[in-house]
Amino acid sequence: MTARLSLPRPLRFRDYRVLWLASVLSGAGFQGEFVVLGWYLLEATDSAFVVGLSAAVRTLPNVLIGLPGGALVDHWDRRLMLRLMSALTAASTLILAGLALTSGPIWAFFALTLVGGALRSLFQMARQSYAFDIVGGEMAMSGLAFMNLAQRVGGVAGSLAMGFVIATRGAGEAYAALAACFALSAVVMLFARERGQSAPSSRQSPLTHMREFALELRHNRTLAVLALLVAAVEVLGFSHQSVLPVLARDVLEAGPESLGALSAAGAFGGLISTLLFSLLGEVRRRGLLFIVVLNLFGVALVLLGNAGSIELALVAVMAVSALAALSDVLSQGLAQLAVPNEMRGRAMGMWTLAIGSAPLGHAEIGALAAVYGAPAALIVNGVALTTMAASAALGVKRIVRL
Repeated sequence: MTARLSLPRPLRFRDYRVLWLASVLSGAGFQGEFVVLGWYLLEATDSAFVVGLSAAVRTLPNVLIGLPGGALVDHWDRRLMLRLMSALTAASTLILAGLALTSGPIWAFFALTLVGGALRSLFQMARQSYAFDIVGGEMAMSGLAFMNLAQRVGGVAGSLAMGFVIATRGAGEAYAALAACFALSAVVMLFARERGQSAPSSRQSPLTHMREFALELRHNRTLAVLALLVAAVEVLGFSHQSVLPVLARDVLEAGPESLGALSAAGAFGGLISTLLFSLLGEVRRRGLLFIVVLNLFGVALVLLGNAGSIELALVAVMAVSALAALSDVLSQGLAQLAVPNEMRGRAMGMWTLAIGSAPLGHAEIGALAAVYGAPAALIVNGVALTTMAASAALGVKRIVRL
């Protein structure tokens, strides 16, 4: 008999396939916009500070609209929200294209980048919540993993494509291409038919939703600890990216091509781990797996800090990024599983607020590296992350049982 190939379980849902394609397009747009913005501002101002400031502005909305945005995600039809956010992002990106073509004022780029960051935060909260709506709680982890894979596939394609367009045409044309990606994402979402089997039925006001969630936080210790762990991962784990240039030049005594190789190894590690987790399907004891991943994440940071050659550093960066990607998938799923079904959008808002701590992590590891060196900074953060994850598992045992 001939074996028949079948789609992974989440992809058997028609609306999930629609959302997956829309996420590839939006992922290409969001990551490609980061490339275009950084290059344009560096060319226009010749200031690394301005480029760094633009990255901070881009992520600031995670803090500003995390919880209110989650309340909106629980209030609105998530399909409508995804269409609207994609369309508005396309419009703002098209304005950026005009500004780039006419050498518009830098403050306008910052203003529209802030707007785009807010739209991106809302889109991501709605996307992960809608993915859960479609596949249900039994397939939540694999559904979220495939959705993160879509974003990463789109991100790689968008980064490479925008680099080519900037080099051959210019930043204005690159922004126009990104606007087309977002517009196509909005069009694709028009084909989503159903709200999903786990979609919330409550239609209370966003203000009421926020009051309910505040009460939930007072009694739901598991969610509060999860949020603290997500923030800790951002501060202690994801911040490793800030010291890679120092590690490459001053520790490994390598050139910019080695820094590029380290970045590529990180992207590859995250992509592979997400793909493998997606294909694995649902796992039991997801909370326990999350704690194990965080502990290994800390160990991988320590290994990176002790890497004495570019070859060892490449392997360590690949492991760090692979575990970082898994921590994202697991924390997003656990946050939604830790609350009543009607509050999952607000749980994603809490998650978004937690990842808004990323700038603190970049400042913290930068300060440590400046005083003690990049290897010591990575080792300190790795030990701290492992210690915090182990303490959380011992202190809040419900996390392990999720």
